[in-house]
Amino acid sequence: MQTFNATQLNTSKKPFNYRMVGAAALLAFSFSSLQAHAVGTEDDMNQAPLISEFNKLDSDQNEKLSRQESAKDKDLLGQFDQADSNKDGVLIAEEYTTYKSAVQQKRVELYLDDSTVTAKVKTELLRANGMQGLNISVETFKGQVILSGFVKSGDQAKRAGEIAASVAGVTSVKNALVVKG
Repeated sequence: MQTFNATQLNTSKKPFNYRMVGAAALLAFSFSSLQAHAVGTEDDMNQAPLISEFNKLDSDQNEKLSRQESAKDKDLLGQFDQADSNKDGVLIAEEYTTYKSAVQQKRVELYLDDSTVTAKVKTELLRANGMQGLNISVETFKGQVILSGFVKSGDQAKRAGEIAASVAGVTSVKNALVVKG
């Protein structure tokens, strides 16, 4: 086997900096290890709160939730059979976390849908001629829109309700606008 010393390997005029190369190699290795570790544990990190909830509900510590144990979780009330994907009459951690993740995802989607509806209604109110859209507050919950604030006339209040009702995603409108003046 042939060996080389530092002067044979260094063909440049500048002195070879072993510390810099070592530090760069260590940094590159550390970053790739950290990145691989983060990718491998992302699901674990996302599921940790759900596993903790599961463990709190598992009062007999048998790593399974009975119907009685799961009844303490409001998301599982009346939904046990849906969560019990293998239909064995108990929930294991995987079934629990899968079901709870789906419930939480639906909540996020509903919130985003409501936010979108609110933005669309507000946009339409601002576009409408003669409307004082900036003086009208719009809140949305499960597609139900609540209008509040002040307008100059009853016709404006009525028109604002009609505009809100015409927006896609609106299921109902509660018009709480107050005529000012």
